[in-house]
Amino acid sequence: MKKEKSHAIYNAINERIKYKYRTHLKRIGQRDYKTIIDALKHIREFELFNDFVGFEKYSADVADKYIESLFRRKLSASYISNNIRVIKDFLRWLERQRGYRSKIDYNDIDYLNISRNQQNTAKAVEYQKSYKYEHILKTIRLMPMSTEKDKRDKAIISLQALCGLRISELRSIRMKNLIEENGQYFVYVSPKSMANVKFAKTREANFAALPDDIINNVLTWFNYLKSLDFRDSDPLFPVVDNRFTETNLLQQTMRKDGIKSDTTIRDIFKKTFEAAGFEYIKPHSFRKTVARHAEYQTPAYLNAVRQNLGHKNIDTTLSSYGQLSSAEQRRIISEVKIE
Repeated sequence: MKKEKSHAIYNAINERIKYKYRTHLKRIGQRDYKTIIDALKHIREFELFNDFVGFEKYSADVADKYIESLFRRKLSASYISNNIRVIKDFLRWLERQRGYRSKIDYNDIDYLNISRNQQNTAKAVEYQKSYKYEHILKTIRLMPMSTEKDKRDKAIISLQALCGLRISELRSIRMKNLIEENGQYFVYVSPKSMANVKFAKTREANFAALPDDIINNVLTWFNYLKSLDFRDSDPLFPVVDNRFTETNLLQQTMRKDGIKSDTTIRDIFKKTFEAAGFEYIKPHSFRKTVARHAEYQTPAYLNAVRQNLGHKNIDTTLSSYGQLSSAEQRRIISEVKIE
């Protein structure tokens, strides 16, 4: 495979058909922008391998050589699996388009495949760590409360412990999304006001029954923002700028702008948990904490957690989020006596 020398390298005819495919993905496939861009990146990788020759030159022999090149580069099985899946979808669509119907053999597309063992490897996941609630509570209680940024960060981690939101949801939550009803609090997750809500599905993420001080971290921050005239459409977690004054004193200024980067959120969690003496585990792991705790509760509670997390099926909650550690698995099995 030749390395890409310039972003200007392209095949004009290929670009026109890719534009048509992009329109197809958007209108017919109903794919979002991020998914479409990822697909186009995979297709370009195939073009790079094939020296930007026309897609009509695709053949079974090209498929074999392309897959060999991917494995020679020591890419992960999951990446290779995703890559060839995207290209197969594109070629199957392309085979039906005028000018390509007689040039691409539909059966040759099936040569873009990997072995069953390789497919299983691609689907396999490592055990994903998560904190226990006791570690989360200890960490939150150790957080300082001196500055506006301290209070904001404490509210961020407290809300994540209470609701188990996706990181983009946590970052982009608005004042109006935090709702109280009959003494119960929840976050109204809505694609209209929050960024990158998965599948654009609306749901209620209810507060878990954590100790009052954890809940109060969020409510106190919410009320503080209201006292500063923050309105419904303003961010619950605004940007806090740090700068030094002329006398070399650190000054913090809060703006009514939401945090733009997920990395900013991750950095807050990393700094906080490492300061408390714990290993950093990404914020998404809080969703696993919630699910693993739910496994030990009633079926009704587990189903409620499923809805809280935005999972369509209970299998997702159990297999992807509620997987037991080896130690927990051994303990549970050993405690059941067989007479």
